[in-house]
Amino acid sequence: MISGLTITLVVQNTNAVTSQGSWQCLGSASIELPAHLVARWAPGGSHVEVVDSHRCRFTVGGWSWAGIAGLVVTFDADLSHVRPAELRDAMARITSRLHRARQVAEADGPRSSSSP
Repeated sequence: MISGLTITLVVQNTNAVTSQGSWQCLGSASIELPAHLVARWAPGGSHVEVVDSHRCRFTVGGWSWAGIAGLVVTFDADLSHVRPAELRDAMARITSRLHRARQVAEADGPRSSSSP
């Protein structure tokens, strides 16, 4: 049986923090998508600002720069004006890791579609 305390904890942690000021890292980027689309999928506590009809500024907090980078790239769109430098550095490190992973996969050769 699930206790009331467990249910409360799960409900309280659905969007762990709902204000940007509570995070140790705060980053932003212009995303080449309309603000209404980004706002629909943005996590709680983030901020979406209209730049023009096809672009918005997305600001979000997180526990790490890599975590913020992961949130920003989930929109699968071109980015610009990424701030601060720590977020750009995290994106560069992630890019390097993904590039190395691709090289390893290509070196392993083709796999059947049933392989994990």
